[in-house]
Amino acid sequence: MVDMTKPFWFEDVPFEREHQQRISNVLDIKQYFLRMHKVLKRPDFKFKGETYTTAKIVLQTLKIIENFHASYILGNPISITGEQNIVKEFNRIYKKGRYNTADYQIAQDLAKYGNAFEYDYMDNNVVKPHIIPNESAYPVYDDAENYIAFVEYWKDADTGTAHYYVYYPDKVQIWKDNVMVSEKPNLTGLPIHYASLDKTAYNFFGDSPMNDLIPIMDKIENLLSKLDDAITTLSMNPLGVCAGRATDASVSKDMCGEMLVFEAGGGFKYASATLDYNSIKLELDNLIQQLYTIACVPSAVVGQSNIANVSEISLKLLFSQSDNRAKQMTKVLKDGFYLRFEYFRKLLALQGKTFTDDDFDEVDVTFNYNRPVDTQSMINELKTQYDMGAISKQTVIDLSPYTTNTALEMQRLQDKDEVPIQDNKNDVKI
Repeated sequence: MVDMTKPFWFEDVPFEREHQQRISNVLDIKQYFLRMHKVLKRPDFKFKGETYTTAKIVLQTLKIIENFHASYILGNPISITGEQNIVKEFNRIYKKGRYNTADYQIAQDLAKYGNAFEYDYMDNNVVKPHIIPNESAYPVYDDAENYIAFVEYWKDADTGTAHYYVYYPDKVQIWKDNVMVSEKPNLTGLPIHYASLDKTAYNFFGDSPMNDLIPIMDKIENLLSKLDDAITTLSMNPLGVCAGRATDASVSKDMCGEMLVFEAGGGFKYASATLDYNSIKLELDNLIQQLYTIACVPSAVVGQSNIANVSEISLKLLFSQSDNRAKQMTKVLKDGFYLRFEYFRKLLALQGKTFTDDDFDEVDVTFNYNRPVDTQSMINELKTQYDMGAISKQTVIDLSPYTTNTALEMQRLQDKDEVPIQDNKNDVKI
């Protein structure tokens, strides 16, 4: 598909065409989250001889939904499990490289655009993540659908200079316009591509959930804006209508208790509209219900219903759709995290820290969903299984909602067992 021996972005190759539609969609979604909604294009009109500025109600419900899914999955830090020494090193990398924040950014990108991109590198002996914006990301595939390169592209708004970071499996080139300014070794590999399981027509990329939600929100905003105009113009500001012969007579504004007489058959009334409340409510309620159904968000999360004295089973039912959505996203995240851990292993090897394949293969990730749970019931269930000998102490720590660093907890427990505690009176170990 692409000749990798030359700067392929200067030529008319499929590289640009493959990404044009995706980048356009990303920019549209980005503008939407910056409050550039379709309802703002509603035209004004003439009312009572003057220009009436129509209502343009902009709702940011989708921002709440996107933040909900990102926080639901990665609002709480992940737990890395496995052999104690390697987990300790990975947790150290996470802390120094601020990987928990990077994880949340990846979850946000997946919730918004259906794709996320991450490059891991070494900076002064500190492993750091670089989250590449979707609008700047161009993964490159060959005719056999192999992922062979990656281009990060942006243009300086002030100077108009085009910047390209071209990632190969073994090197990274930095270009400005058509001039390569530097080349560095790639110590890890190509940037990690997290792609939603819902695919676009171009099968390498995930489809954005927002493409299903934005049309519904546009309809809700348009309906609410029209309803606001109808209330303002037809109910709160009615037109006076006089039937009969026209007259030029005027009435004093200070008049009180006088009577107007029209010709026979004439009359006067206010023309006000009676809104079909039930029909409007039916349409609006169904649109909102579809929004939350497709978004996989409980309506209680955004204040659309009241809940009280909810049992653990009821909570699970309430969040069942959110759990299904989260399970789909965690599969995508785990695939990316496993590749990230391989990059960690390469960078640690450069520092003289090596691990066997068996130890590395035991490394896994546990997601701590940010869902209201009855923690007492969970702890009691774990205790019951531990007392039965069905699970180990490390598994209890892995699954506990109160711990995120299993290796640290195991080390603390080990230190506690080894260090004697002295009694003040008898000076013996207790």
